[in-house]
Amino acid sequence: MKDIVRFFQLPREKIVEFIFLLEGYDGIGIVRTLDREQGIIEVLISPDLEKEFNLLLEKTSPQLNIREIKKPKNVASILDEFEKQKKNPKTAPPKQ
Repeated sequence: MKDIVRFFQLPREKIVEFIFLLEGYDGIGIVRTLDREQGIIEVLISPDLEKEFNLLLEKTSPQLNIREIKKPKNVASILDEFEKQKKNPKTAPPKQ
């Protein structure tokens, strides 16, 4: 099963707080900052833990002022790499 990728925007000073919060729930998701100035992040979520992630998000979104957004067009995302690999499988990393 592949990770789920979702995009969010929050005040830039809250990004680190959100990362620390997710780290406290081992394996629930990985945060990548796409645009620090605009507070845009992407979160790779384990499919098995998406329900827990949604509950955590529901509880913390008022304090963090976080909202889900569409994939931004002007920033590079992990999804872009996935698309490149689909189009050209030779660029995919070797399987171990």
